[in-house]
Amino acid sequence: MKKETSYKKITAIIILGMVFVTAVTIGAVIHFGNNVFRFLEEDEKYDFSGKHYAFVCGNSQDGFYESIRQGAYEEAEKTGDYLESMGRNTALPWETDELMELSIDAGVDGIIVDAGESEEMRDLIDKAEEQGIPVITVARDNTSSARKSYVGFGYYDLGVNYGKELLKKASDDEKRVIILMSPDAEDSSQNIIYQGIRETIERSDASSSFKLETVAVPDTSAFGAEEKISAIIMGDGELPDVIICLNEIFTTCVCQALVDYNRVGETLVYGFYENNTILSSIQKNIIYATLTMDTRQMGRYCIEAMKEYENYGYVNEYMPVDITVVTAENIDEYMTEISGEEDEEDDTAV
Repeated sequence: MKKETSYKKITAIIILGMVFVTAVTIGAVIHFGNNVFRFLEEDEKYDFSGKHYAFVCGNSQDGFYESIRQGAYEEAEKTGDYLESMGRNTALPWETDELMELSIDAGVDGIIVDAGESEEMRDLIDKAEEQGIPVITVARDNTSSARKSYVGFGYYDLGVNYGKELLKKASDDEKRVIILMSPDAEDSSQNIIYQGIRETIERSDASSSFKLETVAVPDTSAFGAEEKISAIIMGDGELPDVIICLNEIFTTCVCQALVDYNRVGETLVYGFYENNTILSSIQKNIIYATLTMDTRQMGRYCIEAMKEYENYGYVNEYMPVDITVVTAENIDEYMTEISGEEDEEDDTAV
């Protein structure tokens, strides 16, 4: 009798175990099936019949270019197209030329590129053209290439704007002005900006009020720029009367270095573009001004130029954006304005 009872218990345990395993198996199958359907839905969501464009920029750390990319990405979505940021999420750094090669080999429908005036970039843009891939340059042009359009600001005009701002500070005492520039010899854009500053000063009655100098600062990474700029700011000697920064990384590093080494107020700083650090530094009178532009608009213009060329076979060779000077006097008005524009974009997205 005891053996029979024991046998029944063992049988019951086995049956319960089988039921449990079966239930777990069924649950796992259902869970797996739901995940499969979810992945299929995600794939379907990104399965588009529109164009595939590439955004090429060698300096993805720079918020200036990230904002351009975001504006272009959002505009491409509106037209049912997809903008891929080449090399953006990879562990290894890519040169702009390498990303251009990658885009051409991928056979994309169009390329938006922060170009620069190097011969290598010109040859790559021409190669893309030969393969039927239209190229729009943004922020930095390559004027000798077969690009379809350039979206951005005139380098010389930017220099003129810096020069005009400098002239507002003219006095009988000569002011030493250093201009922080990229050491890239092939990047002629900054030389043109410098020319615009110099010629604006020289044509004025206050030409003797300023002594211009250039300083090469590495711009391939924030760390390299920080080292060079810290060396300038932390020295025991007098700072230059004026520092002009020609990109966002330089501007941010100067803001931080002036605070870190307790030298706020010892030099007048003109920056480039904007981010939270730069705008806050203007409000706190750490730097005097920054020259900026609507980068989201630049991104939108890139896609508009691409679509116009696709639809009509031609497009304006130059699509300019306005340059805005932000100082402590107008920063509240400026921030209210850009805040309103962001709210409008969010409402449109919804």
